[in-house]
Amino acid sequence: MKTLLARTLTGILYLFVVGFAFFFSPSALISVFSLFLVIALFEYIHLVQKFPVLKNKMQRITLQLLLPIVWIIFPVALLIYWCIILNSTNIMVALFVVLCMNDTLAYVFGSLFGKHKIYPKISPKKSWEGFFGGLIVTIIAACFLIHIPYFQSDVFTNPYIWMGFAFVVIIAGTFGDFAESTIKRFAQQKDSGSILPGHGGILDRIDSMLFAVPIGFIYWGIAGI
Repeated sequence: MKTLLARTLTGILYLFVVGFAFFFSPSALISVFSLFLVIALFEYIHLVQKFPVLKNKMQRITLQLLLPIVWIIFPVALLIYWCIILNSTNIMVALFVVLCMNDTLAYVFGSLFGKHKIYPKISPKKSWEGFFGGLIVTIIAACFLIHIPYFQSDVFTNPYIWMGFAFVVIIAGTFGDFAESTIKRFAQQKDSGSILPGHGGILDRIDSMLFAVPIGFIYWGIAGI
C-alpha cells in the first residue's frame, strides 16, 4: 500500500512538473528539461559504471560518449527546439498524452489479461496482451484529439494523421523502454536511480520519450509536406 501511494503521489508530482514546463513559459520548459537531462546523464553514468569491464576501445567510446549524446542529449535538445523554436508545444504535449495513456492502458490490460510475455529476460512484466490493448485503445482515442482546440494543428488536419502519430510514438516509446531495460539488465540494476519513489529514476520516466521524440518529429515533418 505504501509503495502504491508513493508511486501515485510521485506520478502526480511528475505530471505537474512536466505540465508546468509546457504551459508556464519557454524558460520553465528549458529549465525543467535541462534538469531532467543532467539527472538522466548522471543516472546513465552510474549504470555504465556497473557494466563489466570493456576491453574494446570502440565499445568504451560508444557506451561512454556516443550513446549518451545520441540517446539522451539529442532527444531532449530536439524536444526544446520543437517546442520553442518551431512553436509546436501542443504536438509535444500530445506526444506525452499518448505515451502516458498507452503506459497506463498497457499496465491495465497486462494486469488483467497478460499471459504471453514479450521479452521476459529484459522486461518480465510486459506482455503482448498489454502491448496490443494499450496500442489499440490509445490509437482510437488519439483520433479525438483533433476535436480539442488546443491540439488543432496546420499539420495534423484529420483523425487518421493523429492515429498514425499515436502509432509511431507508441512503437518508438516501447523500443525506448526496452532499450533502457537492456542497459539496466547489463548493469544488474532494477532502476536507473531512486529520485522518484515508486518509479525509480528520471531515466526510468523518460526512457520511452527519448525514442518517441525523434520518431514523432520525423512523422510530424513528413505529415507537413
